[in-house]
Amino acid sequence: MGFNQAMTTPNPSASETLNKGRLAALGVAGTFFAFMAAGPSLGFDVHSAFLYGAGNLGPDTVASLPWIDAARVEPENALSIPTWAIHFSSVFEYLFAMNLVWKFAETTGNERWKGLTWGMLPLHASGICACTYHFFYNPAALQFLVTSQAGLTLLGNITCMIAAFRIAQSNGWTFAEANPWPKSATSPSGLVADGLAQQPLQLSAVQDSNLVLATKLAGLTLVTSYAVKYGELGLDLPFAPNAPVALAMIVGLPAVTACQYYSRSQLQSTVEGGGGFSLPGLGPKGEGLSMTDVKKFGVAGTLAYVLTELAFWIVAFPAAAYALYNTTGHWPDVFNDNGDRAAVLGFIFAGANIARAFVPVRLGAALALAPWVDENLLNRDREQSNGESREEDEVIPVKKL
Repeated sequence: MGFNQAMTTPNPSASETLNKGRLAALGVAGTFFAFMAAGPSLGFDVHSAFLYGAGNLGPDTVASLPWIDAARVEPENALSIPTWAIHFSSVFEYLFAMNLVWKFAETTGNERWKGLTWGMLPLHASGICACTYHFFYNPAALQFLVTSQAGLTLLGNITCMIAAFRIAQSNGWTFAEANPWPKSATSPSGLVADGLAQQPLQLSAVQDSNLVLATKLAGLTLVTSYAVKYGELGLDLPFAPNAPVALAMIVGLPAVTACQYYSRSQLQSTVEGGGGFSLPGLGPKGEGLSMTDVKKFGVAGTLAYVLTELAFWIVAFPAAAYALYNTTGHWPDVFNDNGDRAAVLGFIFAGANIARAFVPVRLGAALALAPWVDENLLNRDREQSNGESREEDEVIPVKKL
């Protein structure tokens, strides 16, 4: 929230921000201790159906879910909804923070901040390790996930330390300032950046407010917690420890995040370096692509975007069916088997979320396709009726692009 405010509020008052932070911290702490004191009297017990049964669904409610197989019984060490929420909120908070740090680098023009986003990546992977281990109900056969989490945490602490050191250096910090006992009164005391921090930053484009960020975090956390806890009961996979799948999860999900930032970095360097093409809406700071850029091409841009999205969904269902076949050994029967139907929808949902990480690539594909759509689908009849050569018409748009 501090990063977000620094990018959206002109010259925020440090004292005002600090006071708001203290009040928020006191409110959270007060609520926490109140629940500790009153919790037992409210019936909050291990795996109890608190929050009027919404905190953990009762056995009869779970058994009535259409994708649940009665033969699959959730083990005693399965995580409760609040415990899943703690894990997923940590993962999503970290993703939010990585994105805001990256935007902060673009806002301030200090590229060293992007190194902190990269430094946070091993810690993000560490969180994925924990979620993967709990997804499989903590089997001894996947104990390597625990040691992997410890190793990634150590690595992430080191990379974040290096990134913080580079940021401090870029703000004028020297090792002399680390000395708690300066030799004279004229020796440096405090960071050189202290004065810089009081100066207003160049504000970035409109960001989500802190309230919107908190709402997104709460929504993602709750939806994902319920989807994983009760959705995985429709699959055989979590009940049989599978090291290759677990390894793919802890490598694949952070890899998607890394590819997203690599794409943003490459896109910005291409724009700033004059890579030989220009895309509407991309400023000198590489703000990125949006649907506004696609709409600038009018009907051709919109139709091109529809075609790219349609291509994804045409591929998504066969890919999901093949993934289910490799997992269960049979092709999905989505019309008669509720479990197969839920599994296929789950694969498609996961694929859609992975595809969202490559939004710049998808929008870029739509922009690249727009001139072809305009020439070959929308204006084809008009060009032929004018008696002009198709070869001559094709040269002009390419030069313009």
